Amino acid sequence: MYKYLKRAGLGLAALTLITIAAGAAAAQEDTTPKKRLNGATIVSGEIGGESHDSYVIRARRGQRMTVEITWTKEQNNKAEFTVSESATFYGAEMVRFGQTTYLEDKWSGRIPKTGDLYIYVVAHPSAKYKLRISFK
Repeated sequence: MYKYLKRAGLGLAALTLITIAAGAAAAQEDTTPKKRLNGATIVSGEIGGESHDSYVIRARRGQRMTVEITWTKEQNNKAEFTVSESATFYGAEMVRFGQTTYLEDKWSGRIPKTGDLYIYVVAHPSAKYKLRISFK
């Protein structure tokens, strides 16, 4: 009986830790202001460390949207972006439609429904970047 209670206690402890960790992750707020973009545009920035730049753009159903990033190469730095439906960076996942190039510097997709899309830019360790967004 003691072995059973001990196992149940360990399982409960593990479940409690998972629940606490999930709650802490969900509680993170994305306080980075999102820059509203209007239509096709090119934006520039400099980002690095644990920071991110956030953009929001309205996309209409049926449009083909393309996002491309370039950056000033210094040593082994890399800039990346995510196109997401999440208004929060910490929960952002790449949208499930469209395609990304092998080098992950360009994404293109046909918009399935009208709404806001969020673009998050990160770099490691840091980078000066240009983000090009176009519609067809």
